[in-house]
Amino acid sequence: MTNLQDIGHRIRLARKARGLTAIELAGLAGMHRNTLLALETGRGNIELGKLLSLCNELDLDLLLLPRQAAALRAAEHQGAGSQTELGQRLQALMGQEGQP
Repeated sequence: MTNLQDIGHRIRLARKARGLTAIELAGLAGMHRNTLLALETGRGNIELGKLLSLCNELDLDLLLLPRQAAALRAAEHQGAGSQTELGQRLQALMGQEGQP
């Protein structure tokens, strides 16, 4: 993930995979629904504490990786369909099988 839009997209996928509405997740994370929706659409600017709260409610970890590692993962994702077992498991966990 390299930008807020990517993070928001992942949050939305995780929320939907858990069957939560935006109102439900926002309430669990202690924020306003509009804040969550702005994040999910890549238009918002969220405080780190609120982002961590969202991640906690969705059983997600926010990881900081060296750019080289992130670039390698992105290159693998864009490769000619070849993926490592770890990459396949991560996609399955995020409910993204078959999505680009």
